[in-house]
Amino acid sequence: METNTQRNLPTKTPDAVERVQQRASAPPRVDVYENASELLVVADIPGATKDSVSIHVDKGQLTLEARRDDKGLGSAIFAEHRPVDYHRVFAVPQGIDASKIEADLSQGVLRVKLPKSEALKPRRIEIKAS
Repeated sequence: METNTQRNLPTKTPDAVERVQQRASAPPRVDVYENASELLVVADIPGATKDSVSIHVDKGQLTLEARRDDKGLGSAIFAEHRPVDYHRVFAVPQGIDASKIEADLSQGVLRVKLPKSEALKPRRIEIKAS
């Protein structure tokens, strides 16, 4: 299993000097399900918003990225949760129709539907009587 790492993010200051800021990076917890018509990836990304989530499919890989920021919530009196970047990459099996991939985010749970191409779906063969 992947471990927490630090991701370097450049920030610009008013005098145009670039500083590097450390942010925690963690793989989200994920469940993957398969049925006759699709693969379903369910990822826990608490605190992430629709605008902070990015999903890419390229060269047989599905990449999930998200960012949790606590900006705008006020001053923390006590905080166990810190800003974090979520990052996870999966191999996409042959036969997934990349043009029909859909995703939705609800209450910190991201669901990514990877539909199978018609060639992979089970079908019933009709028998003709002669």
